[in-house]
Amino acid sequence: MSTIESLFDEFDQLCAKSAKVTEESFRLTVEGSTLDKSLATRLLHIRTLSEKLSISLPSVLIDGNQTDDDDLRQPDHNLGKSWRVVLAKDELAKQFSARIAEKTVLFLSVNGFEQWVGKVDPFTKPVGYSPDFSDPTTIRVRGLESGFGGESLWVLPLYESPPSTVESRLPNDVAVHELVHINADELIRIRPRSWALNWGDLASPKAVMLCRLGAMVLASCLVQEIRREQKRTDVTLRGTKRLSLPLASSTEDNLHKILPILIEAVEWVYEERPETRLKLVMDRLSIDVDPSQSMLIGIQNYLSGALQQARDSYTFVILDRKDAYHKEMRELMKDMKSQADLYAAKVRELVTSLTRDILGILVLIGFSFIGKFDAIHLNQMLMSHEFSLLSKMLASYLILSCALVMFTTERDAAMAYKEIKKWLEVLQHYTSRADYQVQVIEPIDKRRFFLFCVMFVIGFIYLIIALFVWNLPFVVKLLLTQ
Repeated sequence: MSTIESLFDEFDQLCAKSAKVTEESFRLTVEGSTLDKSLATRLLHIRTLSEKLSISLPSVLIDGNQTDDDDLRQPDHNLGKSWRVVLAKDELAKQFSARIAEKTVLFLSVNGFEQWVGKVDPFTKPVGYSPDFSDPTTIRVRGLESGFGGESLWVLPLYESPPSTVESRLPNDVAVHELVHINADELIRIRPRSWALNWGDLASPKAVMLCRLGAMVLASCLVQEIRREQKRTDVTLRGTKRLSLPLASSTEDNLHKILPILIEAVEWVYEERPETRLKLVMDRLSIDVDPSQSMLIGIQNYLSGALQQARDSYTFVILDRKDAYHKEMRELMKDMKSQADLYAAKVRELVTSLTRDILGILVLIGFSFIGKFDAIHLNQMLMSHEFSLLSKMLASYLILSCALVMFTTERDAAMAYKEIKKWLEVLQHYTSRADYQVQVIEPIDKRRFFLFCVMFVIGFIYLIIALFVWNLPFVVKLLLTQ
């Protein structure tokens, strides 16, 4: 017998003489009320075998106090007291890993596995060291006759080889959460890839609880809303009728039989246009499902027919939707063109404002120099305080004009952009977010970028001209000396 089998056999004998056995995913706790010499010898042997396997030694507590090997070799002063041994299973579980990157969980008995699965919540992240099933997970169960599982979750006997898994086209949790509205008093996640089961002995009594959890998660992908309060999970179907009913009850059985149709339905709904496909499935289910029963019972009875009807109707719905899509796209293009015209008009207004101000300054300065072309009068004018004051007032006018034009242009463009985005999102029913982004928003963004570049250039020109006018007497003198 190998060392690891000897360890398992010692724990079997220990559990048989214990008062309480608690097996969790990451540890095994065995408790007894009365320690005797044979139990002390067995506990010492368990620690010796663990050391040979290079795993953490089990903790032994007698009467609530930590005990070492010396106390187990000479247990006379502890006889008759309560005892407890705690085995951390993580290092032991790694010796049975089936994949390179996975979380491996080990159960030393089928009973311990079944009790643990009965407490698992597939929607919430567990506390402590329990697996959260976000990564590939293999559960090794000593005493299990045949394995079962899905793409990510495997449940295998202790020494069974990894299976040839059946891959699926199930959506990830992000895609599901974009479609299903969640109203819960705690953080929940819907992860069909982690919980779907599609191979192995799913009809086995040992697979009943995991099949139930997998069916609950897959069914959650086929509703419009999930409400969760104090661990009670209800779902809402918005189809031809609006139904609110519990996700699961205690009356469902043979849930392994609906897993294939559930997987098929979820794959089909999320393959493309999930909003439309889910609505088609819900139209039929909302009519057929009895609101006094659970969602799982309704799926058992009616999902196959609802999925077939949804597939038959999908082509006709898409044709109608295609016409509506093109009509909506034409409207979006009209709105986009009006926005493009707005930005083009703003660019022209900026250029017009610049040229108008430049022309006005040139005319005013030109008339100021008429009749002053002789050197005496011109020098007198350039040296005068009045002409210096006039040039500074003209420069101030240019700065003020530039500031007002830039401010009104920026505010007008920003408000128009905000309004058009809000308006287009309200009207967007058939176009996808990608079409909306590529066909409408990106062209408008390019127009906005060009407008802001023109604003920067014209603002810079205004600044240069204002500096020129502010120092006009000096500039004219400088030019006359050339």
